[in-house]
Amino acid sequence: MINEQENLMYVVFGATGQTGSAVANALLERNFPVRVVLRSDKAASTWREKGADVAVAEVTDVEAMTAAMREADAVYVMNPPAYNVSDMFALAEQIGECYVEALTNADARKVVLLSSVGSQHASGTGNILTTHILERMLGNLAVPVTFLRAAAFMENWGSAAAIAAEQGVLPSFFAPLDRRLPMVSTEDIGRTAAEAMIEDWKGQRIIELHGPIDYSPNDVAAAFAAVLNRNVQAIAVPESDWQATISSFGFSPEAVNSYSEMMRGFNSGYIVFESSPEIETRTGQTAIEAAVDRLTGSKSK
Repeated sequence: MINEQENLMYVVFGATGQTGSAVANALLERNFPVRVVLRSDKAASTWREKGADVAVAEVTDVEAMTAAMREADAVYVMNPPAYNVSDMFALAEQIGECYVEALTNADARKVVLLSSVGSQHASGTGNILTTHILERMLGNLAVPVTFLRAAAFMENWGSAAAIAAEQGVLPSFFAPLDRRLPMVSTEDIGRTAAEAMIEDWKGQRIIELHGPIDYSPNDVAAAFAAVLNRNVQAIAVPESDWQATISSFGFSPEAVNSYSEMMRGFNSGYIVFESSPEIETRTGQTAIEAAVDRLTGSKSK
């Protein structure tokens, strides 16, 4: 059931990121009252111009978080990326504790957590373990909670967009190159999360979010080729090169190891959707070609 009351507030954390901004924009497009929670006031004027209320709070500042979430009808929460820290899992535990305390103090009515494919596992998933931790901790809340387990982000291919444009190759940690796996656009994550926030439900629920179809690295390369109007070939990054390549992204040594474990989990087939009967499945509408079009700033020919 959709909640159409206009006097309620929908609170969105991470509004300067890919998914949080998509959630807030989707709610604003439907004229729902939105409060975005920013870590600084740098983007405050932009959000106010869009019609959003603005709060500033770090995700470890319980007092500020509580004030931002006070009596919210629904709150969208997520684990901010922390690839430069030595222990992202300890940080996730700390953030989870702060979310739980602030949500409880604020009397928020519902919570939607951005989670991930593979979050049902308690080990062997690398970075994805952070969302498993948050699911476990927010699962203790007395209010209704939705765990939105999203497929791999299509937009993550943006890190290879320049290489594809300049060299005609698309480096991939996913292998083999012809194996298809679920991917979803952050725009679809935003729309789905916004829809979940304005719905009413009881207890805990899990939503698994796929894209319209599954894609392989070869399919992604073909999408880049169509948008860039040049040949683009997917190439598998050898595991022997992972350490140096991931380190070049500015990751801490511990984050490099976690990222590598995650990619092994995808490539072995261990990181997949749970797909049990009690879990709801939703499908996004954005095709990989449209996502690549945005990543490159080009138009499909």
